[in-house]
Amino acid sequence: MKPLVNIGKNGVTDQVIDEIREQMNGKSEIKIRILKNAPASASVIAEEVASRTGFKLGDVRGHTAVIAR
Repeated sequence: MKPLVNIGKNGVTDQVIDEIREQMNGKSEIKIRILKNAPASASVIAEEVASRTGFKLGDVRGHTAVIAR
């Protein structure tokens, strides 16, 4: 599975949250890539995404996170 959403220097914006929710339609999980220029570590950003979307944080490896229903 390829990462469907990239999070960069602007961090977790409302547009990113909307895109993640849209990508989750019809899927049980998606991958998110946290770029190196993101304002926080990959695990912190992944936890923020999970809390703001209501989805579960599956796993964080390197700069990639898996978000699941």
